[in-house]
Amino acid sequence: MSKGLRHPIIPWLVAVAGLLTLTHAYPLWKLLQRALSSEGEGLSFENIRWLLETPRVHLALGHSLWVSAVSAALALVGGLVLAVLTTQTDLPGRGILRVLFLSPLVVPPQVLALAWIQWAGPVGYLQQGLRWILGKQGSLWSFYTPGGIILLLALFVLPIAYLTLVAGLSRLSRQAQEAAQLDGANLLQVWLFITLPLLRPSVAAAAALAFLGAWGNFGIPALLGIPGRYLTLPTLLYQEVINFGGDGFGRSAALALLFGLPALFFLAWSQQPQEGLDPGEAPPDPYRLGWLGWLLSGILFAAALLLILGPLLAMAATALLRAYGLPLVWSNLTLEHFRLVLFELERARRATLHSLGLAGGAALLCSGMATILGYALTRLKVRLLALLSFIVDLPYALPGLIFALSLILVWLPPPLPGLSLYGTLWLILMAYLGRFLALALQPMQAAWRSLDTSLEEAASIDGASLLQTFRYILLPLLAPTLTAAVLLVFLQSFAELTLSALLVTSRSETFGWLIFGLQQGGYTHQAAALSTLLLIVLLGLAAGIQALRRQVGQP
Repeated sequence: MSKGLRHPIIPWLVAVAGLLTLTHAYPLWKLLQRALSSEGEGLSFENIRWLLETPRVHLALGHSLWVSAVSAALALVGGLVLAVLTTQTDLPGRGILRVLFLSPLVVPPQVLALAWIQWAGPVGYLQQGLRWILGKQGSLWSFYTPGGIILLLALFVLPIAYLTLVAGLSRLSRQAQEAAQLDGANLLQVWLFITLPLLRPSVAAAAALAFLGAWGNFGIPALLGIPGRYLTLPTLLYQEVINFGGDGFGRSAALALLFGLPALFFLAWSQQPQEGLDPGEAPPDPYRLGWLGWLLSGILFAAALLLILGPLLAMAATALLRAYGLPLVWSNLTLEHFRLVLFELERARRATLHSLGLAGGAALLCSGMATILGYALTRLKVRLLALLSFIVDLPYALPGLIFALSLILVWLPPPLPGLSLYGTLWLILMAYLGRFLALALQPMQAAWRSLDTSLEEAASIDGASLLQTFRYILLPLLAPTLTAAVLLVFLQSFAELTLSALLVTSRSETFGWLIFGLQQGGYTHQAAALSTLLLIVLLGLAAGIQALRRQVGQP
C-alpha cells in the first residue's frame, strides 16, 4: 500500500478526489442531512413522517412501481427475444434490426415522447390512418395514460436489456449445449434446462437495469403523465421542488431518498461477487431458421416500423407541415419551421450555445478525470480507490432529479459569500460532470486494462517521467478510446433534460429543456423541428462512437 501511495499519479489522484468530494460526495451528504432534519437544524424525522402520511406520495409511489415494473418486464421479454434471434440464429437482416432497436438508446426521452405524440396522439398519423380504415370519427384512444407511459418507457429501456442479455449470450460455451444435445435433449429442452439457467445472472442484471432506467426517467412521465394527471415520483419530486412551499426542500429531500432507494439497493448488489459465465472455446453455432427466419424477420421489421421508424418519421413530418393536423401532401409542406428555429428564434440560438459549451466542457472534463481514475483503478492497489469508484458511480446510478436537488441544496443559498452558482451554467456543468463521469470511466478503465504495463516499465527504465510516458506512449495508444469517451459524454449531455428540469433558469436554458418547454407551451412545430435536427446530429455522433469502438476492438 505504501508503494502505491508513492506513485507519481497520486498528486493528480488527490486533486481528482478533492473535486469529486465537492461535486459528488458533499451534495449527496447535504441531501441526506436535509431529509433528516427540520428546517435544516437538528435531527428530525418530520419529513419521513410526511412521506408515510401523505396520500399523494403513496399514489405516486404506486404509479411509479407499476409503470416501471411493467415496462421493465416488457423490455426484458423483448430484449431476450431480440438477443436470441440476432445473436443465436441466422435471422435475415439481423444487423439492420439490431441498429433499429438500439436507436432509442441515443434518442432523448423527451424527443421519443414527442415523436410518439405525433404518431399515436389525438391527431397522430397512426390514429388518422386507423380512423380512415375503420371509418370512425373521434379519438380511438388516449395516449396520455399509464399504458402510453409504459409503452414508451419499455421502448426507452429495451436497448439496455438487449445489450445486457447479448453480453450474457456471447459468453455461453458450446460444450454445455452440445453435451445436452448428445444426451438426446431437443432445442426446447436445451434452452429451458441449460441456456436459461446459465443466463440467470444476465437476466437479473437486465431486469434491474431496465427497472432503474424506467424508474428514474423524467421526460416521458412529464410529457405524458402531467397532461394526463397521472402522478409519478419523478413528476411529484419536480413539483415539490419548484413549488418552494413551506418546508419544500426538506420534503423534497425525503422524497428523493425514497426515490433513490432502488438505485442504492442495485449498487449494493452489484458490488457483491456475481456468479458469471465462463466463456468457452467458441460461441455456439447459429441455429438455422429456414423459411421461419424470413417470417420472423418480416414481423420484426414491421414492429420496428410501427414502434420506432414510424414515430420518428411522424415527428419529421410534423416539422414540415404548415399547420398541425393538416394532411401530409406536398402543398402543405414547408421549411419555415426549420428556418425559424435555425435563424430567428433567439431562445434556440442561446440554448444551442449553452448546450454546446456545457456538453463540450463536461465531455473534456469527464474524459480527463476518467483517464486519471482509470489508470489508478487498474494500476494501484489502494483500498480507498474502491470508495472513490463508488462515489463516481452513485450520481449516475441515482435518478438525475435527486442529484440535481442535492446541488440546489448546496448552492441555494451559496455556501461561500459572493460565490453564487445557482441559476448559472456553472452549476449545470457541475451537474453534468457528476452525472456522466461514470459513463466516461467505463471505457477508459477497460482501455487501461488492455494496455501492457511493460510499456510503462520500459519508459521508466529509459528515464521518462510519468508525464512523458503519458504524453508520448500511453495517450496516443488510448486516443481512440478517449475520443469515444468524449463523444459518449457529449452525446448524453447535449440534450439532457432531467438535471436541467431543476437547474435551468431563463438565463441558462439548455437545448433539451427548450424542446420540452416548446412542446409544453404548444409550439409543436418548432419542438418537432428542433427534435429532428437534434436526432440527425445524435445519430451521426452515435455512428462515430460505434466506428471508434470497432477500431479499438470493443463491441
